[in-house]
Amino acid sequence: MSAEGGGGGPASPPAGDWAGAFGSVFFARILSTGATFVTVILAARMLGRGAYGELIVLLSIMKVAAELVGPALDTTLVRFAARHSDDSTTRSLDYVRTIFRMKLILAGVLLILGCALAWPLGRVLSDPGAGLKMGPVAVILAFTGAASTVLWAFAQASLQARQQFTRYAAVELVCSLIRLFIVATLLGAGVHRVMPVLGAYVAAPAAAALIAWRGLPKGLLARGESGGTILRDIIGFAKWVLLACAFTSLAQRADVFLLTVFQLPSESIGDYGAALQLTLIGDLVILTLFNVLLPKASTLKSSGELRAFLHQFRIPALLMFVALLPFLLVSRWIAVLAFGPEYIRAGGLFAVLVLGSAFALGCAPAGAALYGMGRTSLIALLEGLKLIAIVLGGLAFIDAYGLFGMAWAVAATKGVIGVITYAVALHATRQDRFENEL
Repeated sequence: MSAEGGGGGPASPPAGDWAGAFGSVFFARILSTGATFVTVILAARMLGRGAYGELIVLLSIMKVAAELVGPALDTTLVRFAARHSDDSTTRSLDYVRTIFRMKLILAGVLLILGCALAWPLGRVLSDPGAGLKMGPVAVILAFTGAASTVLWAFAQASLQARQQFTRYAAVELVCSLIRLFIVATLLGAGVHRVMPVLGAYVAAPAAAALIAWRGLPKGLLARGESGGTILRDIIGFAKWVLLACAFTSLAQRADVFLLTVFQLPSESIGDYGAALQLTLIGDLVILTLFNVLLPKASTLKSSGELRAFLHQFRIPALLMFVALLPFLLVSRWIAVLAFGPEYIRAGGLFAVLVLGSAFALGCAPAGAALYGMGRTSLIALLEGLKLIAIVLGGLAFIDAYGLFGMAWAVAATKGVIGVITYAVALHATRQDRFENEL
């Protein structure tokens, strides 16, 4: 692929039009989530609870490996490229170029790590008694998927920074559709093995990144004029973001790894994984809000602007919170309808997990505001507390309450951290002096 491929014009939607941007991204993500959900259903039904439990563990490895560092660079790209998008110089493009090179290095490191950790990690996670079998090839494939996800996420972040949200959403939708097509083809061919399905999750982001390439800025591989300054800015901002994203990534899948460590049967992990997939709607709303609001939050320069930013989302966040609650009443029916009668226990787990997602919803605007203000050390602290609470909760309750003990630990933690995040951002609006760092 050529580094000179097209695109790269100015941002199309106005920075203040958050509602229109949210609507377009949310609509595309509804389609994307629908495609992803159908993919999950096909995979769960074709593999069965035991093999689907294996897939969930491998996908968790892939997700954690991709998100330990990748999202921190994406957030940094959006923060700085958006702040300098109106400059007459090429400073915004310089940030994009620098982070692109860092992403290429990161993808290479992930491939090397996959080969180095394949055998030891496979032995640690395999448990024949519980039905879990993680061969070295599967681990290498999971890390390869992490590398392709890192590059796909760069394409999205570049579009997000310029607030080209239509293209941004299209890149995500294309990835979901490619993955669905591959899994549906496997099902039609009568393939019922974990490895080919995992291959679909590896190939889809790689293909979507290639397709998105022509929409990225021209000259990504050209040398910028302010490399040293750009790199210092990135490191100064990203040092806490890296830590926060590492905590976030581990917290999102610590529950799956804990269930594996406690040697729960692969069928039980399959139930829990199905419940996690059912929470996609709540996660979709939270992620969409954060992605759309981060460029706008990066322009805040006074406590008054921050106060107005937070206040305009009070009613929308409350309405979205209320909209998620009815899922509690029909959770078991949804699980059976989606995955089949053997997954009935996933319904109860889904009811618990979606409650945590509903409370976390109020955190999205506040989290974007804290990132935009440069308060990344606070974000890192909150995400670290979340990870510690989930791990301690799992260690305390899995033995006694099994899957539901883990689910309640996750839900309670997400709710409490969401409330604290909003309170911290609200406190910042009462300060006499406001500094947008860096």
